[in-house]
Amino acid sequence: MATRNAANVIEFGKWNYGATMTDFTVVADNDISGEVNPGEEMEKVMETMSQHGTWMGLSAHSVGGTTFTVTMENSSWADAAAVQVALRALGGNFATATVS
Repeated sequence: MATRNAANVIEFGKWNYGATMTDFTVVADNDISGEVNPGEEMEKVMETMSQHGTWMGLSAHSVGGTTFTVTMENSSWADAAAVQVALRALGGNFATATVS
């Protein structure tokens, strides 16, 4: 496996477009705005959600860094409740997160 570049970060407010898009608004338990480096919580969110679609965009965060929207292309998640269960399983700042 290749070594990951430690300088790669996940950026809020980046968008790409393709086929059918689905938005999921996530409200984390605490501020996650600094959790964007490799191995941190937003990478885990990205990996989890990408199991059922293509991660296309991440909105800017708001409400003290707790709220953000993820846009998925061709999402096969059953609904927001299914995403919520998956993200809560990550624990940490997502242990009681809500997804709509």
